[in-house]
Amino acid sequence: MSRIAYYRVSTSEQSIEAQRNALSGGFDKEFSDEGVSGAVLAADRPGFAEMLSYVREGDTLHVYAIDRMGRDAIDVQQTVKALRDKGVKVDVYGLGVI
Repeated sequence: MSRIAYYRVSTSEQSIEAQRNALSGGFDKEFSDEGVSGAVLAADRPGFAEMLSYVREGDTLHVYAIDRMGRDAIDVQQTVKALRDKGVKVDVYGLGVI
């Protein structure tokens, strides 16, 4: 059971450091997409796609905000469902485990 973090920022001028600091570390593995627009489906983002192939049943994925998980509400719902179907818990900072 691994603790995994995923970070995303939309532009190359932004940094994932604020998200990383808020989640407070201690992760077994971290994935990120920097400079990738939120208009891109989650599964089409290089870092997110790599994370999807890495996670296993029993893992917990930590994200700073639910909007980091997808392009829109439908993409977020499908992404969370796909993770839960794999047996992965999703922990959203400030919201808790989904």
